[in-house]
Amino acid sequence: KDAKQNYKIAIVGNKDQILGFKALGITAHVANNGEEAKDALFQLYKDEIALPNGDMKKKYAIIFILEDLAMQIAEEDYKKLNKTAIPAIIPIPGIQGTQGYGLHRIKKMVEQAVGSDIFG
Repeated sequence: KDAKQNYKIAIVGNKDQILGFKALGITAHVANNGEEAKDALFQLYKDEIALPNGDMKKKYAIIFILEDLAMQIAEEDYKKLNKTAIPAIIPIPGIQGTQGYGLHRIKKMVEQAVGSDIFG
């Protein structure tokens, strides 16, 4: 077996909406409000794994967060969480449907990376 360590995927949201993701092998963190979601994001952001050579790397490549919780997190916290490319924190719609926040965040990340608004 290859000693290479693969990245993991996590999701943050309320229990009813994220339980199904566990069946897909995604790490699920329950959060009932913005404060709990922020704490979960920072914990997942800090999680690292040791490589066979002793180096450390981020455990999660992608962290999904339900839009309704993502909207409750302060912009300065997002800046701290987006200091590195990995993990990517991606807002996704909940059962109530999209509120446009996820697309807004992705547009902002692309604009930051490219230097201009390519979405128009």
